[in-house]
Amino acid sequence: MSGGAFSISQSGLQGVNTGMQAVSDNLANAQTTAFNAESVEFSTLLGEFVAGNPLGGGVAEQGVVRDFSQGAITQTNSPTDLAIQGNGFFVLQDTQGGQYFSQNGQMTIAANGNLIGFNGDEVMGYPLTGAGAVLAPINIPQGVLAPAASTQVATSGNLDSTSPVTGNIATPVAINPADSTTYNSSVSVQVYDSLGNSHVLTYFFQNAGPVAANGSTPATEQWNWMATMDGSATGLSNNTGSLNFDGTGALVSGGVPALPLTATPAGAMPLSLALNFGAMTQYATPASTNATADGNAVGRPQGVNIDSNGVVSMSYSNGQKINVAQVAVATFASEQGLRLSSNGAYQQSAASGTPTVSTANAGAAGSIESGALESSNVDTTSQLVSLVVLQRNFQADAKALQTQDNLLGTVVQITTT
Repeated sequence: MSGGAFSISQSGLQGVNTGMQAVSDNLANAQTTAFNAESVEFSTLLGEFVAGNPLGGGVAEQGVVRDFSQGAITQTNSPTDLAIQGNGFFVLQDTQGGQYFSQNGQMTIAANGNLIGFNGDEVMGYPLTGAGAVLAPINIPQGVLAPAASTQVATSGNLDSTSPVTGNIATPVAINPADSTTYNSSVSVQVYDSLGNSHVLTYFFQNAGPVAANGSTPATEQWNWMATMDGSATGLSNNTGSLNFDGTGALVSGGVPALPLTATPAGAMPLSLALNFGAMTQYATPASTNATADGNAVGRPQGVNIDSNGVVSMSYSNGQKINVAQVAVATFASEQGLRLSSNGAYQQSAASGTPTVSTANAGAAGSIESGALESSNVDTTSQLVSLVVLQRNFQADAKALQTQDNLLGTVVQITTT
């Protein structure tokens, strides 16, 4: 019987030691990013039977339970630091293709542009260019953004119907950009050639006066326009035209020229611009026009941005913003079944089930906060209280062991005298 009592006390001391390991680990990781507090569950062992009823035979470790509740979110200065608000884990992949899962969003950009997790593994996501929705390492381009030649120019706004007539329908007056008496208003827009060089396209608008009705065609007011590039019309084709407005100020013809305006920038490919004046009006109010064009110059990387849906984008010096990928977020049917790896990330197991890998704000997955990290969810105060409780338990088990030793010593002494 004394042997059984010794074993019971020993199991109690071993249980306290295991509990101390968990508490010590929690306290050691109280400042570790996204650390999940852990505790040990115990169960009673079956001992001897007394009058047909079983007596407890000590204690055994049943398993480890981890607290996956949300830790506090703290702000950082790095846009690639990420925190998940709600459920989910970031998906990481090592060089052998093994997948790991973590709530630790400390990430950096490697020299090759890949987004790297806290443990050196690649962060996985869904490319928004090229292959599309196939899980792959997130790569953020580090080179310059190639220029794109302008192909379209749209002009909108109003031409003042009360403007003096500076042209003449019967005897046309050529628009001369150097002579402001030959036009009423102008507007400029920046366009780009195939090398990324910028050019200034300027429209000059001339009130040519009324056009008399002709049969079933009602009278209109005609405005002529001319375009120059970088202050000159040399090398331009299809750079003139007319706009006609009805009595309500609505554009009735000339809104979309049949032929594109063409130019031959030095050293670059010929430029072909589809023009659109469809949003122009002619009301009795001061002229106010605006022109916009597509295309862009060479762009140098300026910074990375990641939104609440995990969309990773790169901003460039030319004002362009390119979405490159979306961060993957994994959820599990049983988080307690996840297996902790040596680097602090988790691996799936039969108990956890297969992960559901999607994106932030999809299904059960939470949202992503950029420039932030999830703190450890360890409650230091409760852990210190647990230390006191474990100390009392250890003292009690040790006292029981000491008492059993004294009793055994007395029995040995009696038998030897």
